[in-house]
Amino acid sequence: MFPFFEIAGIFIPTYNIALAIGILAGATQLFFAARRKRVVLRFLADNFFTFLIVTLFCARLGEILLHNYAWLEFFSLGSKSGGFNFFGGSIGFLVTLGVLTRKFNENFFVWLDLILLMVAVVLVFHHLGTFLAGSAYGIQTMLPWGVTFTNPDAVGYSTIPIHPTQIYAAIVTLVFFVTAFFVFKNTTKAGKTGVFLLLTLSLAYFSLDFLRGDSAVVFGPLRASQYFTLTLAILAAALVVKMKQSAHEARSGELDIN
Repeated sequence: MFPFFEIAGIFIPTYNIALAIGILAGATQLFFAARRKRVVLRFLADNFFTFLIVTLFCARLGEILLHNYAWLEFFSLGSKSGGFNFFGGSIGFLVTLGVLTRKFNENFFVWLDLILLMVAVVLVFHHLGTFLAGSAYGIQTMLPWGVTFTNPDAVGYSTIPIHPTQIYAAIVTLVFFVTAFFVFKNTTKAGKTGVFLLLTLSLAYFSLDFLRGDSAVVFGPLRASQYFTLTLAILAAALVVKMKQSAHEARSGELDIN
């Protein structure tokens, strides 16, 4: 693939380019989705640094746990172990969103819809970026769409056809995003879009991990990342229960008034 893009002798990782485009596209999606639902983004702006600090902390914590790094390396951001884990950050963000929406009397599900639509857009470009970089690659396959990573700079250098798990993830994410956006446009009930994305993407990524061939810490029968996606799926299931309880309480209140 093409791990680096050269401009005037300067090599820029193609993953970084893809991610930057994804963030811009996601931010644009957030702006227009909020305008469609007439939601003011002041809540996010006022609590931006709280979200940022907690999310980065949990993403770093997830990376330490995922790769079984020593705790002393937590602040060694410039080393090989200095990465962040998306799923750990997601869990931290969702918990923070729940706490802050309760504190400031905001509708949790309205913000869940908006933010997860944005995240889905970013994830599509993230997966395309990992494909270009040759990371998060799959196991060997004899299927006709198997790919090889023969560029010596690719993370997953391989002359043997392997599953393009990054492309699988990008396609699945795009399909679920389009479906969720259709739901978002055609429903007035907050939470349906966000819970749908959280549940389907968590289960999809959990399943795709069985096709991953890159190195990872394994606990029992599962990769460490699968425990994170299972946790997110459980959170999504809990939110479904919460939505049903809220709807039941609302109907009961209407009956009491009548």
